[in-house]
Amino acid sequence: MASIRHFSPELFNFLSELSAHNNRDWFQKNKQRYETQVRDPLLRFIADLGPGLHKINPHIVADPSTVRGSMMRIYRDIRFSKDKSPYKT
Repeated sequence: MASIRHFSPELFNFLSELSAHNNRDWFQKNKQRYETQVRDPLLRFIADLGPGLHKINPHIVADPSTVRGSMMRIYRDIRFSKDKSPYKT
């Protein structure tokens, strides 16, 4: 079975940079990077993981949808949080 590499160093570089620059302006300038380096590889990973999880337990669902799927959104709910940083790192 061939090994598929889902995550690259760019994903971790993006998350490190997001941690250092956790603000809307920076994220908007780097949103394309988020989509290509973080979101898309993670959705491919979820899609590839789904059939194996289903064999183990059919009640576990790996949904690669961008909305209401298995991937958590990057935006944080800051309404009731002391930490007002807008993005999950």
